[in-house]
Amino acid sequence: MESENDPSKFMPNSTSSSEPQALTLHWTLGINKDVVAGVHNLSDAETSDMFYAAAHTGVIFDYNTGVQRLLQGHVNPISATGVSKDKKWIVTADTGPDSMMVVWERESGTPVKTFFNPHPYGVHALDIAPKLQYLVTLAAPTPTSDPLASASQVEQSRAEKGQKEGEQDYQTISVWDWPSDNDGPICTAAVGTQDVQTCVLFNAWDTHEIATNGKRRVFFWTWDVEQPFQFYSPALAPRDFKQRIGDYTQTIFLPDSTQAATGTIDGDVVIWDLSLIVDGLSRPDERRAVKIIKLCPDISLNVLQVHEKARVVIGTGDGAVRFYDYQFRVQAWFEDLLAGAVKSISFERANEDEEFEQGISTGVGVEDDFKCPNFLVSTASALVVMVESKLFYELSPENRRGRLVLQGLDSPVHGLCCHPQLPLVAVCGYSGFLHMWNYNTRSLHLVKIFEKLVPHILQFSPDGKLLAVGFTNGHCKLLKSTDLSEVVSFRDSRDCVTHIAFSSDSNHLALAHADRSLCLYRYAHRPNDKNFPMEWMYSAKHKSHWRPIVGLCFAVPEPGKQQRLFSVGEDRRLVEYSVKSSEFGGLQVVQPDTVVEQEARPTGCMWYPYCGGKGDNQKVLTMNDEYKFKIWNTVNRSCRKTALAPTYGGPITRMTPVYAEADGEEQFMLYATHEKVLGLVQLPLDGNPNKCMGLIAHPGQIAAISVDYQGQYAFTCGGSDLTVNQWKIDPQPVANASVMGGAGIEPFVKLLDGGEDGAFFCDMKDYFYYSQIRSQDENTTKARVLDGMIPVEEIPHLMCALGYFPTQLEITNMTNEVKYSKFAETSEYVDRIGFDDLVKLYVNHRPVFAVGPEQIKQAFDALKRHEPGPLSREAFLNLLTSHGEKTSLEELEQCFEALVGDSSINRVLDEEVDALDFAHNVLGLAEAELDESQEATVHAEGSEWAGNTTMAFSTVAAQ
Repeated sequence: MESENDPSKFMPNSTSSSEPQALTLHWTLGINKDVVAGVHNLSDAETSDMFYAAAHTGVIFDYNTGVQRLLQGHVNPISATGVSKDKKWIVTADTGPDSMMVVWERESGTPVKTFFNPHPYGVHALDIAPKLQYLVTLAAPTPTSDPLASASQVEQSRAEKGQKEGEQDYQTISVWDWPSDNDGPICTAAVGTQDVQTCVLFNAWDTHEIATNGKRRVFFWTWDVEQPFQFYSPALAPRDFKQRIGDYTQTIFLPDSTQAATGTIDGDVVIWDLSLIVDGLSRPDERRAVKIIKLCPDISLNVLQVHEKARVVIGTGDGAVRFYDYQFRVQAWFEDLLAGAVKSISFERANEDEEFEQGISTGVGVEDDFKCPNFLVSTASALVVMVESKLFYELSPENRRGRLVLQGLDSPVHGLCCHPQLPLVAVCGYSGFLHMWNYNTRSLHLVKIFEKLVPHILQFSPDGKLLAVGFTNGHCKLLKSTDLSEVVSFRDSRDCVTHIAFSSDSNHLALAHADRSLCLYRYAHRPNDKNFPMEWMYSAKHKSHWRPIVGLCFAVPEPGKQQRLFSVGEDRRLVEYSVKSSEFGGLQVVQPDTVVEQEARPTGCMWYPYCGGKGDNQKVLTMNDEYKFKIWNTVNRSCRKTALAPTYGGPITRMTPVYAEADGEEQFMLYATHEKVLGLVQLPLDGNPNKCMGLIAHPGQIAAISVDYQGQYAFTCGGSDLTVNQWKIDPQPVANASVMGGAGIEPFVKLLDGGEDGAFFCDMKDYFYYSQIRSQDENTTKARVLDGMIPVEEIPHLMCALGYFPTQLEITNMTNEVKYSKFAETSEYVDRIGFDDLVKLYVNHRPVFAVGPEQIKQAFDALKRHEPGPLSREAFLNLLTSHGEKTSLEELEQCFEALVGDSSINRVLDEEVDALDFAHNVLGLAEAELDESQEATVHAEGSEWAGNTTMAFSTVAAQ
């Protein structure tokens, strides 16, 4: 029995990775079900492999042993795949910015050729010539609605193609000689039609001929090395055959003839052939539509292909696979697969000595009439079925269904949670399914289908007995984790459940909804009478935020203390609720709220009982969109720590501890950004860039993350990419990198402009020495004793001198951070700070991005409430002197004197204040040089806060 539960049996014998990785993709659940011809049968008499794509990963899967080999490297969803005729080579291509096309060696799973940016926005379809040497690709059109394709990327793609704005953005077709040393195509042509071509195919009997089709047009192309493409597109109008022609699906060349055939969504096949009849539209050497065959009325012909042993094979929208001869007379049919609309058909490689030729029916020996190699059928329901030709002769429909070899996920997956005590992971999808998988045996443990409900989020209770399911319509159901039977159902909001939190004793449940309401439920006697049985009941509801809630967590109470609940919203407030007093009427908010940000937007929160001494473990961690972690003490509401967060892939939105009991450097946090990046960060959170790592886990959104109960595996789901990934966690490489990166302030100094030998670091030292002198009175004649420390009160002046101008709240946070830095160990306040601690404080608190004219313009728009027109001087001064952290007119005059040498407000500011004029001529800000593509993967060492220290220090001196 032990061998059944051993997950190592699913791993291949050889691993290509030489160095240990902190996060290694271990298993992927899912399939890109909508990629036509996306599943390929690699099987033969000895192996049972298949190839398919799951999000941005290629998967070679042995469906008999369950072993996956994962082909990683793409950053966008894989949109086109191909396998050579001898099954030795695999080609994958993706769609999106920074696209790639990769040729893989099947046996080893290693890439042998990579084409970067084969087309400006990737590859829509591809085919491999039977002679292996050539590939043909169709460019993917740039989607106007795709958020991944920003305006700058569209302009960049236009520039690469030499296009000007307003010119038509044509699709292109390219042929590649991949074994050669050429990094580019050997010939390319623009497809001169608005009809996006979706299918491309080499003529297997003449490699220099290619067919493509879109919904309404079919093109036939001829090409040669260093020769331009030649093409023609035969016209076909409904009046030609006196019938409506549906949208085209796929095109094939018929062997031993000049014919080609194209399927339609109406179940027709259009036959194209050379014709001697002159119609005035086509030449004699060009194909034209000669007939239309009605094969399957009103049923889409999704897949058409020619198999040398099995004639023409067609997969249809009703889930059937049918075999025809070259005159489209039916030979065999498999209509009982019941797996969904067919998306691809792929045959195993037959032995050369086996004969599968079609016999001539004589009425005798019927069982020998139809034979073909085993084939795989993939469907729009994310199922892959293996079918043997002998099933055609089975009498019972149940026996004709084939064998299910792969079950993917048929709808977007946003809910994911690991069981707190067992090797189980729960997954839910928008089609209404709830699956519980045993990730050691790779088997489906439990299934539940919700009718007319869309599950969005999952959460196990800490004791593992309950599974909470939140739905898009505001419903929440509590299920028994043993059999998924329903315990109770709640609905106290009509908007989607966005966050679920259980208390540590599993007796309280809190839900946050998209309408900003927070609902609390409790497990107790009704009505507080112990004669009644314990049951789940509604407790309270409150709307304490005016922007969406982004984080929700229960405190882990100290013995004898009551439960507390915390929420953080985009309104920049951390709200605490008293759970006990809420039992008797309403959700009691503990006043006052904590303002956690002034400009940044919070992106999440979690309970953070780590790295604190006795009495200093009641803390909440918040994350924001300016790449900062902030740790808040919930007793006195002070910010105990601000630390630089990992800065690749966007702000962190989700974080969870890896180990249940560890603390300090033994504990690691798994984090995810909104899109793409998953990583680990080592505690304590101190801003050290060497203590974290990140990788691309999904090509788009990361909808949920979870860690198994032993801290061995992390799980992620990608929402609309229909994929759940299992990652093997090994934090040792992160710990090693932290040690190798240096001790003390060495890692932080590297983040400064110029590093240890740069002018900025020298300025920091000079300013620090000057602050020591200043703190002991500059005008004294007594001998000075410098102890390498400065008072906390000097910190704001030093920060300004270094080009970072903190607000009053930020000054308070910095002061509290220093003040309480040793409180957990010594129970005493700290009122002086050394140089090393100052460097760390500066690196962690300064903004990752410099403020430029564009940010000033956005601030002015906010001041005007986004109304058109300029801002009047009177309104501008009124806002500065009466709102937020108020500034007096005297202070404004001092600032203008320092900035432009004139203290007169009326002379410095015009009657109408223009944002860009104010930024350039008053503040002296230059245009930021950091472009959008750098921002997406910003590194702290690229920060622009390296500064104009001369101007900044003179400003401080003037004060």
